[in-house]
Amino acid sequence: MEQFEQYYRLPQDVVGHDAALLSYWDQMPARAQLRLLESGITVSTLGELKMLADELSRD
Repeated sequence: MEQFEQYYRLPQDVVGHDAALLSYWDQMPARAQLRLLESGITVSTLGELKMLADELSRD
């Protein structure tokens, strides 16, 4: 049986340690959070995070 190593990203891996971004992260829809955690995307501004949250929660 093959052994697969699974790496799970944390919110800090997506938005860093910026307090405003982490605070908004907690308010985002779970669907958008999951899609960002599963991607390789990193976000550096609040506006970018809000735009992604809006887009990803609609799909």
